[in-house]
Amino acid sequence: MLPLTGKTKIMNLPLSGKWSLRLHKQLSNFVLLRTKWNVKRTSNIPNARTMPDLTALEIGSSRRMSVAILFFDFEDFTAITSPLPPEDTLMILNVATTSVMKVVREWKGTVEKHTGDGVMAIIGTETPDKHKIAREAIEVAQTIKYLMINDVIPHLAEHGAPALKFRIGVEFGEVLISRIGMQGTNFLTAVGSPANRASKLESLANPNVIAIGEDLAKNLHPYLHQFLQEGSDLSWNWYYDDGVTPYNYYHYLFEWPDPESWPKEIMRINRLIRSES
Repeated sequence: MLPLTGKTKIMNLPLSGKWSLRLHKQLSNFVLLRTKWNVKRTSNIPNARTMPDLTALEIGSSRRMSVAILFFDFEDFTAITSPLPPEDTLMILNVATTSVMKVVREWKGTVEKHTGDGVMAIIGTETPDKHKIAREAIEVAQTIKYLMINDVIPHLAEHGAPALKFRIGVEFGEVLISRIGMQGTNFLTAVGSPANRASKLESLANPNVIAIGEDLAKNLHPYLHQFLQEGSDLSWNWYYDDGVTPYNYYHYLFEWPDPESWPKEIMRINRLIRSES
């Protein structure tokens, strides 16, 4: 079992009751409406005459904080979509990436940027509690995974999209949240090793699976440690500060059940945890 960081007293439940039939219906309906909306939007795209205006934001400010960084990306997206008309590729991106953004926003996270066919998000900026940040981050990742498999990809397939697979990488740690650029051309970014590791974790995740770093894993509830499968890719070469101890990563295999059954399932998990404590 992974050691816990910080105080030994942690939240009673490994996951919250936020996952629900109501939330899934809301997200599923969002995907459906977004798909229909994009079918209409991409069927008649006008020629651009001017560049859209960009809102100037405050630049040069930074904040040091412990957060979770999440990367989402499709597998081999360029190769898979290269035979498609650009309108079809645009529809896939509009539906998929906005669905990821919707989930991130449900947990009050911030979308840092789009990475072509992917999304980078910052989660946990509203609490200093490491365990709460870890729980929120893993719930976001689980929900994105569930929504992709059960809603986004099936809806896109109904409109002729090819078979799609995705990867998710999540890491926790201290970063600098910074606004970089100049007036009219700037962006929000997370600077630090956790962001670099999260990006690498996304590339190492198995298709349709979540990969997480050791710092995130340590801050998850011990109940969830049984769903961690240690990664072994040789291209993962991170170490602790001593330069000797390997810093591990894991494939996270827990999945949301059907949202209608989650309230009973979380009660069962809670009873199990209490009986073992």
